[in-house]
Parts: sequence; structure tokens; C-alpha cells
Amino acid sequence: MANTREVKNRLRGVRKTQQITRAMKMVATVKLRHAQAALVNARPYAERMRALAADLLARIDSPPADNPFFSPRHSKNILFVIVSADRGLCGNMNTNVFRQVLRAVDDLTAPAHKGQKPEIQLFLIGRKAKDFFTARQNARAEDLPCRIMETVNFAGMDAVRLGSQCCDLYRKGRFDRIELFYNESFSGLQHRPARKALFPLDLSQMRKDGRPPTAGPAVSRAGPPAGNIIFEPECAAMLDDVICGYVVSEVRRILMEAEVAEYAARMLMMDLATKNADDLISAMQLTMNKLRQLAITNELADITTGAEAVG
Repeated sequence: MANTREVKNRLRGVRKTQQITRAMKMVATVKLRHAQAALVNARPYAERMRALAADLLARIDSPPADNPFFSPRHSKNILFVIVSADRGLCGNMNTNVFRQVLRAVDDLTAPAHKGQKPEIQLFLIGRKAKDFFTARQNARAEDLPCRIMETVNFAGMDAVRLGSQCCDLYRKGRFDRIELFYNESFSGLQHRPARKALFPLDLSQMRKDGRPPTAGPAVSRAGPPAGNIIFEPECAAMLDDVICGYVVSEVRRILMEAEVAEYAARMLMMDLATKNADDLISAMQLTMNKLRQLAITNELADITTGAEAVG
């Protein structure tokens, strides 16, 4: 049974840890507010780019046959862009995304999959994704039936550079499909793993995104009506530039959502750790009081026994 000194030392350590977790919770809360404000401010631009691309495609009867963004391809080379955090202490947020990626890889490379198996490459964003998939690749070759293309830190990832790089890779034909795996933030502080197909673009869905609602007043949230827009040069000549701008805006939104999900998860985990430290401190304080009472009782028993022996 532990003595009073050991319990005091453990109690002192738990209190110091609680101070750290409380401070980390406050830092995560402040960063979460800034990240949420940035996401809210970026949404009008993303909606405007989505509406502009949809209106441009609506003015074109059919995209040019040689346009690489809309030409159908066989999925022989696939790129998975995985967005994770650089640091831990945010629960199972990163693990859920990694499990989703592994399930997608297993579905494409399973023995029951008919036809030629595609070649899958991973673009890893965040130190946690780099550590996870690099460790699996170095363990045994059969554990990870895909190759790591590139790894970058999340803090230094630029949405414009990532979106432009994805457009160039798909335009040049290096990949037939590009998908993003990330944490989607919804309903305040909650988040869930999400999977978004970046390329090839869904022409019908993009055209549908720019249409006004069928019921109620026809009010465009994204800006002026389509009839007041004049495209210079022609729509077909602007298609590639507008599509690249649309993709960059979507990538920026995804990175911002992943950042909001990270700070929200870390804030919740630090709050839970602080509450658990309170419960642990209460239990250890009760144990220390019991040990102190037991020591006093033993001393009184010794004094009483000695007095009886002398008498």
C-alpha cells in the first residue's frame, strides 16, 4: 500500500498535468475561433467560384472533346491526397481518416476486384499521415499496396499550390482519378472523416450547383444573375482557368475545414483530460486522507498500548 509521501508526489504531478491541459485547451479554443472565422469568410468566395464555373459550363453546350478535365478515363493511376494534423492530442481524428484510406485501398486492390488493379499513390499532408503510412510501408511491402508520392507538413501547405499541382497532374495525364481524404467539420464542434472526388469533374453536378432553387423566390446567393455576366474571351477559352480556380477554392475550403476539425478535437480532448484530472485528484485526495487517518489511528493505538504496559 502506498504511503502518504508517494500519494503526495503523484498528486503534485497530476495537478501540474492538469495545468498544462487547461492551458492547451485555452490555446486550442482561441485557434478554433480564428479558424472558424477564416472558414466563414472564405465561404462566399468558394460559393462565387462554384456559381461562376457552373454558369460558364451552362453557356457551353458540351466541353471540348480534348479537354482533360471532362474526358473519361480508365482508372489505372489513382492519387489519394490525405490531409492530417502535424501534432497529436486530438483523439481519433487522424486514425479515422487513415482507416478510411486503407479501406479504399483494399477495395481497389482486393483479389476479388475484376480487371487490372490500379496503381495507387499517396500525397500525404501532415506529419501524422507521414509517420503512419511510412511505418506501414517500411514494415512489410504487402502491408501497404501503394506508393507514397510526396509528404508535406500541414502548417506549410498552400491551398493554391496544392490545387494547381493537382490540376497539372490530372491535365498531363499522370493520374486518372484524384481523391481527397480529410476531416469534415459540421454541427459546431463535431467532425467526421470525408472523402471527396476532385478529378474527374462531374459536369452534371457542377451545372446543377449553379442553378437557382426551384421553389420560392429566385434569389442568387452568389452574385448577379447569369444574364448580366459577359465573358471575355469566349467561354471555351476561359474554361481551364475557371476550372483551376474552382478546384483551388475547393481545396482551400477542405484545408480550412480540416484545420477547424483539428482544433475542435484538440479542445474537446484537453477539456476531457482536465475533467479526468479533477476526478483523479479527488480520488487521490481521499486516499491521502485515509492514509493520514490510518497513521494517526496507529499512533494512538501505540500510545494507548504503551500506557497500559507502563500502568
